[in-house]
Amino acid sequence: MKRTIILAIAILTTIQVFGQLSVGVRAGYGAYGVYFEPPSLNGNQVNLYEPNFGLVAIFNDKCNAGAQLEINYAVKGWREKEKDCDTIRYKHEISYLEIPLMTHFEIGRGKFRVYGCFGPYFAVKQNEKTTNLNYNFIIEHDLYDMYNQKIRKLDFGNKVGLGFRINMNSRFSVLTDVRYDLQLAGGQNIFKKQPNGIQASRISELSCSVGLIFNIRPQRTEEEKEYYIPKEGMDEDFY
Repeated sequence: MKRTIILAIAILTTIQVFGQLSVGVRAGYGAYGVYFEPPSLNGNQVNLYEPNFGLVAIFNDKCNAGAQLEINYAVKGWREKEKDCDTIRYKHEISYLEIPLMTHFEIGRGKFRVYGCFGPYFAVKQNEKTTNLNYNFIIEHDLYDMYNQKIRKLDFGNKVGLGFRINMNSRFSVLTDVRYDLQLAGGQNIFKKQPNGIQASRISELSCSVGLIFNIRPQRTEEEKEYYIPKEGMDEDFY
């Protein structure tokens, strides 16, 4: 307990002296899918469009570099449809509580700034739902079946994002960014083990979001740096 208090005091002191701390909310929309391997399993897959939203905290030091922590609710998964026929389709939605922890760096000192973020995320499955409308896609070999597999409770991966920040005033800022799931080879598969010959089943994502954040500790400008202040009465003594 004592160590936790000391660490908290050290962090708050660092923010007070050097940096900017901001907290807020964000919401967005994404195009999701699942990359299956062998690639032949992806033949009828199309984008699944779903919302995501959550809380965000950003810390920047005096050099505009720092960290970005989020707690999001996101719906991911994949969708398939019979070619040239929208009435025959299949959808598998998986809702996650997602926690990205990314580096955050900004370019510029003015009201408009470009920023980038990169880092890992962990996602805990909350529930899942399937919708099947007359869809009965027969794969060439009966060996593969991605429709009746058990989804892992925990998913993880890496995201990279690019966006811009508009400082409305010293206290409020607007964020907007575009993100991509790097889907690194060897990353986490959403299915347990590698069932029925399926070699890979990794989440894919391309999403955009808008956020509103409150600057608990505004970033100091050059004009706000502390300089030497003469003691009271010094001017009178001088004259």
